[in-house]
Amino acid sequence: MKNLKVILLLGCLLPACSLLQSEPEKVQGSYYADDAERYRQNVAVKAQTPDFVTYEYKDIRIDELAPLAAVYCDNQGGKQAYLREIVLYRNNLRRATFDCLNLAMQK
Repeated sequence: MKNLKVILLLGCLLPACSLLQSEPEKVQGSYYADDAERYRQNVAVKAQTPDFVTYEYKDIRIDELAPLAAVYCDNQGGKQAYLREIVLYRNNLRRATFDCLNLAMQK
């Protein structure tokens, strides 16, 4: 019975001890102040014409990059952005090419 009381006491105290521990320190430089800062540091335009745009990126998902291409293509005469390809580049960078197409005008 004494062992059971000790086990119950430890079972109640261990979660309380874990609450008292502070959060691990955040590594400086691993967080960005805002999304704009993250985009500035991780996305670069490598090629652009009125028909396509190529971005080189890291630490960003492709679904976060697609709105940039959509805005670029919209500024090229109301076109829509369509992902053509993603290529793994050197140093774990990726390059994504978006075509700017106006499908309403094509037949």
